[in-house]
Amino acid sequence: MKQSLTQSHPEKPTVVDVAREAQVALGTVSRVLNSPDQVMEETRRKVLEAIDRLGYQPLRRKGVRDTGSEKTIQKRRHGVIGLMLIGMDDSLTHLPVITEAIHGVELAVAAVDENLMLSNVPSADRVPTFLSKNLVDGLIIKSPLLGDLRKCASSALVDAIERFPHVWLIGRPDSARGDVVASDADEGARIAAEHLYLKNHRRIAYMHPRPGQTRSEGLKQAFAAHFERLGMSLRRFEGPRTGRVEWPLPAITKTKDLEPLLDEWEAMPESERPTAIVVGADSIAVQLYAAMQKKGLQVGKDVSVLSFNHEKPLVLALHPSLTTIDIQAEAIGRRSVDQLRWRIEHPDDDLPSKLLIAPRIVVGESVADLNVS
Repeated sequence: MKQSLTQSHPEKPTVVDVAREAQVALGTVSRVLNSPDQVMEETRRKVLEAIDRLGYQPLRRKGVRDTGSEKTIQKRRHGVIGLMLIGMDDSLTHLPVITEAIHGVELAVAAVDENLMLSNVPSADRVPTFLSKNLVDGLIIKSPLLGDLRKCASSALVDAIERFPHVWLIGRPDSARGDVVASDADEGARIAAEHLYLKNHRRIAYMHPRPGQTRSEGLKQAFAAHFERLGMSLRRFEGPRTGRVEWPLPAITKTKDLEPLLDEWEAMPESERPTAIVVGADSIAVQLYAAMQKKGLQVGKDVSVLSFNHEKPLVLALHPSLTTIDIQAEAIGRRSVDQLRWRIEHPDDDLPSKLLIAPRIVVGESVADLNVS
């Protein structure tokens, strides 16, 4: 089974999709949308044609509202929010869960009549112009959740980020400071564990080819606690830990990354082998399905599969349909804008905040009901 991790025509196109379609930098799309006179005619035409092909709806500022407060106007003198993608290569940037969160950011920024400036810094090795020239009031940042910010990003970029109010989107990398808006991993693990329990699964595998990821580690801890509470057992199948992590970090897009973990699961005695496998992202579930098919194993029959994220463009073609935990990525994007606006208006409050969005389960056919003989 060969499964693409992106779509040529996404359901909810974002500026990231426009940049890919036009084969230009994310910042170029931002300039076309916000300052078209600063972009060469040929490049502007490429971007506008990509917008037309994708059906992207530019979310433009409606006008400056009267806030009734001179102090607030001074704090938000630009009316511009910066969105930065750092440390991610193209395969990770275009995962549907990330573009869905960006879509939520765009919608929320448009709703408050502000502008959005964007930049993609794959190697996290430079300071975007809108930061060096102080053109934004605050930042929303998406980075990989594997690797230490201060070791993977340049010190100049880290210093620039910390000069501005900022919010990390979906998760915060190691050593990073500031607010974060993410999915509630403990709640997601609880929902998943109880769903498996009701289907009479008692031996569960957690499979991840890239250990050490912040979100993955949080899920493992949450699963361990909930499985123990329910009298279930947890077995971990993980790839080798690498040395120093370097950005840009790619998505997990290769079936071979899952094959050795599946070999390890298959080598267990049947009486001890987990009856269900949990993975932390639908992009991993896609590769797990493909690895199982290569072995002649059937999802939902030989072993059940449960995943996280609810990335519809990825899992639409999977059979049987995937049971997954929807982390509500668009809501995370919307709430990150709310939190950033609060942070901009309260510069003297230096206590970092962590806002968790409650997930929900989307039930497919990939989890067998063992109560039925």
